[in-house]
Amino acid sequence: MEPRKCFAEIDLNALSGNLGVAREKTGSGRSILAVVKADAYGHGAVTVSKHLIREGVSVLGTAFTGEAAALRESGITVPIVVFFDRDNIDAYFRYGLTPVVSDLATAGRFSAEARRRNRLIAIHIKIDTGMSRIGFDTDRARRDIPEIACLQNIRLEGLMSHFSDADLEDKEFANRQLKDFISLSDELRRKKITFRYYHMANSAAVISMPDAHLNMVRPGIMLYGYSYPDAEGLKPVLSLKSGILLLKKVPAGTPVSYGRTFITKRESIIATIPAGYADGYSRRLSNTGEVLISGRRAPLAGRVCMDTIMADVTHIPDVSYASEVVLIGRQGNEEITAEEIARKTGTITYEVLTSIGQRIKRVYKP
Repeated sequence: MEPRKCFAEIDLNALSGNLGVAREKTGSGRSILAVVKADAYGHGAVTVSKHLIREGVSVLGTAFTGEAAALRESGITVPIVVFFDRDNIDAYFRYGLTPVVSDLATAGRFSAEARRRNRLIAIHIKIDTGMSRIGFDTDRARRDIPEIACLQNIRLEGLMSHFSDADLEDKEFANRQLKDFISLSDELRRKKITFRYYHMANSAAVISMPDAHLNMVRPGIMLYGYSYPDAEGLKPVLSLKSGILLLKKVPAGTPVSYGRTFITKRESIIATIPAGYADGYSRRLSNTGEVLISGRRAPLAGRVCMDTIMADVTHIPDVSYASEVVLIGRQGNEEITAEEIARKTGTITYEVLTSIGQRIKRVYKP
């Protein structure tokens, strides 16, 4: 362990188990596109991707070409679908990446570059069924996709869309999105325009919308142990752990941290822990967050600092410099999840996980 002591432990066995839950939900015969964008949701994209490939995943998904290029440079050769990057066309050819296309002009640019290089490029076409982020609206798709199908050196590999609220109990809008996507797919088939993959199901739809599984699914957050709605068998993959930088006994009436927002009411033992908001540990946890030490919860004392937090450990009799501190994860019978932190900070688990900074070393547990 580095002297700084704070690190993220990534449980690859839990990752395998979560992939197994996705497979159990979707059944055999469906391809899985594993979403590893944003450094695999903060878990380390290279190691996570290589492990998923060993577990049988054959397609990966990133947000931008730079993320995909880093995977290629690590030796990963499976197809990588890039969701959002319509520029950097050279990178698609240099690294053998698969673009997601949302307009006719971009498809034309890929076709022209493929002809210039005497290459064939596979593309996925995105349909906007209600997210209003990227993608052809269905009317334009009906006009433009037949033109794309006629472009030279283009192979239509995937037709995709994305749910805006498949995580809600009320599935009315999600079902409407799915109906529109299937209707367009069927219309294109009647025109002899077909794709190898049809995919729309994110983690929430993998769990709660079996009709949306089509022939490919795109699990993301569920691979890392979280999802809405909950799925039985998912286990958080990431734990955030640290040691203790300093233990200090202080008298009653002692202010702790910036702004003196916490003042001890008794003689107290304050533990200083080397993790702060520069590491992605939210300042909103000031005076409300907790850590685990010796299997017990210890409340934060005062404001979260850039590099440190302080916890009141007066009630923990065996605390020492050898004690392990858990900021996210399980210790004994207690557990602090990224979901709990998200509730306390008014955000979502995605942000909690992806905010963990790069100066926090990732340590992989087989």
